[in-house]
Amino acid sequence: MTFEQPLTVLIANIYLTGRSGTEIVTREVAFALMRAGHRPIVYAPGLGPIAEEIQARGIPVTDDISTIAADIDIIHGNHTQVTAIAAARFPNAPALYFAHDFVAWHSAPPLLANVCRYVAVDDTVAERLQFEAGIPADRIVTLLNAVDTDRFVPGPPLPERPRRALAFAKNTQHLQAVRAACAERGIELDVIGASIDSIVSEPETLLPQYDLVFASALSALEAMACGRAVIVCDGRGLAGMARSETWDHWRRRNFGLRVLQQRLSAEAIAAEIDRYDVVDAAEISKRTRQEASMSKWLNACLSLYGEAISQHRAAPADKDALNLSLARHMQTWLPKPGPIWPWMTEREDLLGQLARAQAELEQAELELAKLVQAEPEQVGLEPVEANKVVSCAQANNPERFVRLTGFSAAEHWGVWTDGDLATVEFKIFSAAAPASLRLGLVPFLHENHPKLVAELFINGIWIERRVFGPIDPGAPLFLQQDWEVALPPEAALARSLTVGLRIENPASPLQVGLSDDRRRLGLGLCQIELGE
Repeated sequence: MTFEQPLTVLIANIYLTGRSGTEIVTREVAFALMRAGHRPIVYAPGLGPIAEEIQARGIPVTDDISTIAADIDIIHGNHTQVTAIAAARFPNAPALYFAHDFVAWHSAPPLLANVCRYVAVDDTVAERLQFEAGIPADRIVTLLNAVDTDRFVPGPPLPERPRRALAFAKNTQHLQAVRAACAERGIELDVIGASIDSIVSEPETLLPQYDLVFASALSALEAMACGRAVIVCDGRGLAGMARSETWDHWRRRNFGLRVLQQRLSAEAIAAEIDRYDVVDAAEISKRTRQEASMSKWLNACLSLYGEAISQHRAAPADKDALNLSLARHMQTWLPKPGPIWPWMTEREDLLGQLARAQAELEQAELELAKLVQAEPEQVGLEPVEANKVVSCAQANNPERFVRLTGFSAAEHWGVWTDGDLATVEFKIFSAAAPASLRLGLVPFLHENHPKLVAELFINGIWIERRVFGPIDPGAPLFLQQDWEVALPPEAALARSLTVGLRIENPASPLQVGLSDDRRRLGLGLCQIELGE
């Protein structure tokens, strides 16, 4: 749609402090409007790096609505409270409210007189608008998410079987199953996302480096635009491998909540990995780039702007009706006692969840204390004396002294951890008063796996985090290193110790190209020694 004059568009978002979906969309919409010759202005109460990126393109960004002195043509609101603020500041401007989420409180539609249309990003959200908020169907339109195909470009052709995978982690409940499935299939896995404090500012440069991507919503669509095979999943559930025959249906649900119906398990994800299809991934990429481009989205959005502006000019919102709608909005959303206030309801729910979690944690700590204090004589372990090295080599029969969990079988030199977690339990000789613990360890390092990160716990107490590597050029790959720590006072007085190892990034020899061994190796345990 064309306009006689460039439009001044106020985009309102709840914050611009991270890289969530709506923050990315806000940036992309602002950039697209500017490229089309319009004047975007961005308002968000919280600003951060992504706001700086928008400002760097010459687009005004503010966290104070009162600083916007010029008239605007239309409000593009992404969240309920900031849309209401913008509507109150510019009562003579029409507004479009874009609903992005089916459950989030901040995606509840503001029922304001100058909101002309409600725009849902998928069919699921459209149902929330109609059936939960009571908005008439003729005031709801669905505008599906899009990708900037100039930024997200196809990567190299996919190999016949996936070798490298990338998982997005806006939540974490899916990661254990994804890691296990990738390890089982010999696929190297990297993870990025806010939930693990690994936010990537330019995913378009990263995606083409991978064969397989685990993602949902906009991230899944971006990966498809880059020609990657995509398994649609996140912490809420699993949809499966994106296929040509499901693409339309899943896209109309934003590759999100409504399609994430399978339970997360390593077996289910491994089965989806086995559906990897190079030809079909290329077809999906082609359709994504043709049907879900930002340029196509912008044309549809500008048409909605034009309709809203024309409607508002023909029948502007009555002043009394606008004031009444604002009063009702404030009545709903301003703090007050009782369950009707949405924020208070959410707060009470979270407090309840926290109380239950604390109770469960206290119970778990009691159970752990019982396990820690249990006498290892029950399983026939010989006590470990201070200043005496206990070898974990197969010939030394380490099971005489230690009970190992999360380790593979003992070898001639020692024993490997196999997986993310491992524990070593042993009894302390009654006359000993140990002050320190030394573990002789061999980290599993390779030129294709140059760094290993591990955490050490003693009797349930976190002790230390250590990074092993990188390997010096020419140095032996498997070199023993000592990890020596002081025992916490309560552990030094105990008659038994449970040493826990958490490996952040185990890898199999198959993954690094060393052998066909599929074990997920982390640390090789060679020796244990208590020091006085």
